[in-house]
Amino acid sequence: MTLFIFVLMWRYGTLVFFLVVFLGCTDSGEQKPIAEAKKGKVEHKKEDRPKGIVNGGFPRLSDSNAVEFLTKYGEENPENTVIMESKFGTIEVALFEDTPLHRANFIYLVKRGYYSPTEILRVIKGFMIQGGNSEEPGPAAKRFMIGDYCLPAEMTTNHVHHRGALAMSRSYSDNPDKCSSAYDFYLVQGTKYKNVHIFQAEQDKEISYSEAQKKIYKEQGGAIHLDMEHTVFGKVVKGMNVIDQICEVEVDGSNWPKNYIEFNMTVK
Repeated sequence: MTLFIFVLMWRYGTLVFFLVVFLGCTDSGEQKPIAEAKKGKVEHKKEDRPKGIVNGGFPRLSDSNAVEFLTKYGEENPENTVIMESKFGTIEVALFEDTPLHRANFIYLVKRGYYSPTEILRVIKGFMIQGGNSEEPGPAAKRFMIGDYCLPAEMTTNHVHHRGALAMSRSYSDNPDKCSSAYDFYLVQGTKYKNVHIFQAEQDKEISYSEAQKKIYKEQGGAIHLDMEHTVFGKVVKGMNVIDQICEVEVDGSNWPKNYIEFNMTVK
């Protein structure tokens, strides 16, 4: 069931209306990360545009030009490692070469400064931490400058929701192709599964896991119900303990951390 919550709050001296869209438990009790990939337009005056975000040489992205731009950008920017700094410690993630649009998009946003800082907006212990799409004035203005677009799905059974997976959220309404949000990411903490759960997932999704993938789900865990629902485009190679620490923080009824959690990202 989709729940729309309007939150009126005072933050950083600015009165802001937040539209937060969360998808709670499905009928089977499974939780899903969700991003409203097509948010309402936000009008910004020239003086409202944040310093450090300059479009010089970069087009404002939309669904009509994003694939072409990111394809070329990915060829010119081959980096595949991102460092995420927080007060809890450092996370290092490796991005996959066979999800080229998602890799290029993430590198592009990191280099444009979009994720410095970015706020962790949702924390669910045993599941994941989610961030990247804050509706506060700064991030909203950056998105206005960068563009309003989605990413074509690049799902593959080679990359599943094991513990430490990096994936993009997506809208669950009017999105039959399961296109990803351009901005809203999540990192899986996960839970461990038994053979029966893995077998059921294979039947439901009409896929087959390798023995190595099954072993990881049983011994390390993940979020198996999200496989073939979201594009996994990277994995944590250092710093899983940071995600575990964040998953212990106090949250409100909407799984929003009660204390502000900030990430700053750089390309390695």
